[in-house]
Amino acid sequence: MTNVAVIVAAGRGERMGLPEKVLLPVAGTPVIVHSLRAALASPAISAAVIVAGAHTREPIDLLVQQEMQDKPIRIVLGGARRQDSVLAGIRAACDLGATIVAVHDGARPLVRPALFDATIEAARERGGAIVAVPVTDSLKRVEDGAVAASISRDQLWAAQTPQTFEVRRLLDAFAEAERRNLDVTDESGLFEALGWPVGIVQGDPENLKLTRASDIPILEALIQARNAGSVIH
Repeated sequence: MTNVAVIVAAGRGERMGLPEKVLLPVAGTPVIVHSLRAALASPAISAAVIVAGAHTREPIDLLVQQEMQDKPIRIVLGGARRQDSVLAGIRAACDLGATIVAVHDGARPLVRPALFDATIEAARERGGAIVAVPVTDSLKRVEDGAVAASISRDQLWAAQTPQTFEVRRLLDAFAEAERRNLDVTDESGLFEALGWPVGIVQGDPENLKLTRASDIPILEALIQARNAGSVIH
């Protein structure tokens, strides 16, 4: 059985105003390299596919060449939508013999290898599983700039990545999405739209996504704390 990490790094980072956010250095290392190293440090992962954009393909290729890894790494170009990019990555993973794929956002550099292991094990049992954390903030629905209602957070979880699935089942889901003309934001959303079950693996509050420039010092502080052997609560 071959498990392949598909690291999605084809986005344009409009919210940061920087189209190459996965190339930004965090604690001295590009974001995408943090994500790649974590994936390949998982004993369950056999290989990795990086899905790059046309604007990041060449620099990512150079970074991968500098990485001394004993596991195969392939780079492919993504598409216009996230689901197009993920599908390109899955097809490349199939070329590497994948039976299970763990799809991870390249902009989540603090993912721990154990999360890949855990979602792969859950995907074997359920066909698909994602990393998520329970919502802890109070939630409000807002209309016209004012609070319209409070929303119970009792059964709400915030999705992270990796999101891990049996390859054949995920390809069937993408084929059905194309048939129905579905546009989804992540792989679990695709399964939900089709009425297919997805398991939950307890995530990590530190598994943050780099979305805004203000996230960088937070990520750097967490990395420094890890390197020092500290724990931040």
